[in-house]
Amino acid sequence: MKTIKKISSIVLFFSVFFSCEITDINVDPDNPSAESINAGAIYPGMIAQTHRNLVALGGRSAGIIIQHFEGLDAQQIAIGQYNIPEGGVAGLWDTGLYGAGSMRDCFVIIDNSSGEISALAKLYMAANLGVATSSWGDVPFSEAFIGDQGNLIPVYDQQSNLYDAIQRLLDESINEGVSAGVGAFAGAGSADNVNWEGVAHALKARYYMHLTSVNGVSAAQNALQEAQQAFTSTAEQPDFIYSSPAQNANPLALFDNDRPSTMGFSPTLSAMMVGDPRLPLYTTDGESFAGLAGLFWGQFSSPTPLISYWEVKFIEAEAIVRTGGADADALQALRDAVEANMLYIGVSQTDADSYTSSLAISGTESEKIETIIEEKYKSLYGNAPFESWVDYRRTGYPDLVPNPDAVPSVNPTGVIPRRYLYPLTERQTNTANYEAAISSQGGHLLDDDLWAFPSN
Repeated sequence: MKTIKKISSIVLFFSVFFSCEITDINVDPDNPSAESINAGAIYPGMIAQTHRNLVALGGRSAGIIIQHFEGLDAQQIAIGQYNIPEGGVAGLWDTGLYGAGSMRDCFVIIDNSSGEISALAKLYMAANLGVATSSWGDVPFSEAFIGDQGNLIPVYDQQSNLYDAIQRLLDESINEGVSAGVGAFAGAGSADNVNWEGVAHALKARYYMHLTSVNGVSAAQNALQEAQQAFTSTAEQPDFIYSSPAQNANPLALFDNDRPSTMGFSPTLSAMMVGDPRLPLYTTDGESFAGLAGLFWGQFSSPTPLISYWEVKFIEAEAIVRTGGADADALQALRDAVEANMLYIGVSQTDADSYTSSLAISGTESEKIETIIEEKYKSLYGNAPFESWVDYRRTGYPDLVPNPDAVPSVNPTGVIPRRYLYPLTERQTNTANYEAAISSQGGHLLDDDLWAFPSN
């Protein structure tokens, strides 16, 4: 297994360096003021919460929806049957993103800092906003964090405007010094190798690619341009390594530890990976996804990348196909993507070479994209379930079979869910704006499409 650079060490550094250097005033991070903001007190929690969001409740539910995992008992069975009510993933909204969540922390840093101090917060804000809008569509943003100014009922920004905001945040992050990232703050000799400007370009590529169903070739052209400016290896990707099982464990491993035998490895994914050398590193008994020795993504210390190098290369491969590029170039990007994922999780170079040499790009544009997305689906297991859910909604791949036992109460057509429902708290406390968002999007059921992901 390769040595993984740790954002967790970056978080520790932030808490020490920023608290000494940005301000000498001790500040309650939940009640900061413009005059006394201590970014160092806020950054560690913001970074950790962002990465937890990706594979905790919301991401875990997306993983069941997209058939990376299977619900075996309790709430997980309900999620697998698409019985996900208003409160089903409310924790992601209430405490993961909004409230005291990561987006709130990003806002506090951005609103009270400038230059390279806030540049990284803008990058993280963009990533968190991407999770929010790809899950719910229209969500509060422009008025979401000004409750201290008396606005406790924020409007919901339209999804098209939110994707514009994501790109704007990432442009500002690049222009305002995110290339310095943690490295410049840590000084020479830092162990951190994350290429933060490359990460910003990678995220720009991801969120342009989200819009292929509505912006067509132009979305792919933009994604390709950004992917080619992204970081160039797994050594430069923004990994977060969880440290203490009791306090800061990988959410998937912690969930399995706390609620054993309620979620398992998906039979769908298992069948797709027959002969794939990664399968024994995903599950050793055909059911367990964590808690057993040898499972890469199932350990307390398993990493969660904000975005991975293999995702960047999959985006590049798809963008090349969509823009009419050479099949050979798309195939090389596809092979690079799969190889990067395999080597990262511990597959031998020999086995990786044998597998990737068998990959081919041929047929119609749709068939080429299907090949790419199926391989991407396998590689995003355990690290980016939200993105596999996005890929399915915008491309229809992989060709998954909806659960025949789907419950119709919040998903009448029984399709694989197209969105999450807004939390009950929004209906109760922000009623007018909540109802306006539902009206704008044409409904509030799991089978209602979002603007970015119209049904194929």
